[in-house]
Amino acid sequence: MKKTILIILASLPFLSNAQLPSYEPSLYLRSIPNEGKPIAYRHIGESHVKYSKKVERIIDTRQKQNKAVTWPRNPLNLILWTAATKGYPDMGRPDAYANDSLGRILSPAEIKAKVSDTISVWVPNPDNPEDPTDLIEKQVIETLDPAEIKKFKIMEEWIFDSEHSDMRPRIIAIAPMYEIKSQTGLDLGEAELFWIKLDDLRPILSQQEIFNPYNDAARMSYDHWIQKRMFASHITKESNVYDLDIAYIEGFRDDGVLALLEADKIKNDLFVTEHDYWEY
Repeated sequence: MKKTILIILASLPFLSNAQLPSYEPSLYLRSIPNEGKPIAYRHIGESHVKYSKKVERIIDTRQKQNKAVTWPRNPLNLILWTAATKGYPDMGRPDAYANDSLGRILSPAEIKAKVSDTISVWVPNPDNPEDPTDLIEKQVIETLDPAEIKKFKIMEEWIFDSEHSDMRPRIIAIAPMYEIKSQTGLDLGEAELFWIKLDDLRPILSQQEIFNPYNDAARMSYDHWIQKRMFASHITKESNVYDLDIAYIEGFRDDGVLALLEADKIKNDLFVTEHDYWEY
């Protein structure tokens, strides 16, 4: 008996978590690439890793190429702040770490305490509402506005995979940077507010839209933007015995130009190392 099998090809339905939030009105159904799920990394076996180097780099949102992350409807600084302090429904709150060792976990209260300050303000006396000139001093807590975060630091590892004969970066964690100020308002430099492992953050980033300056119909998630390395950055640290940033190593401490030249040298060394591992 002859049987006939009919195969019907149809477009897959959108998953409930694949539709973009309503950042703006649209005339058609919009979806996130890959149904809003992070694409798995290529497996790399330990025996195939012939070389690796950890570096840290800064993404400055004031650079033209990085302006997309400052999109007022969904800025990256607000996404990271919300993820670390409150979390997202159905995706939880990823662990936030105190430093790039990724050892000690910070609670939301500890994160807010790092960027909170008690200030004195004068408010109308509630016992004498008829007199607007009667003021009393009140202590209030002022917390960092996420919009003040202008830079992000990423920690990544460059790995030469002998099985595929290529050098690929794997981002390990990301940290928003904030400005440290004394009680008198003196600028004391910048520091990482917290660190979040990118693997823990990717389910959230893949659900968040970033502005695409080239085509409004081509939707893009933050995870896509990061994995495609569509950002501009400069290296600030490579793994070293002192565990210090380039700017704090003797010889570069008081010369920002030399520190940038050293960062370019590290970048070039990674390229040369990949080239030297190839055989012709």
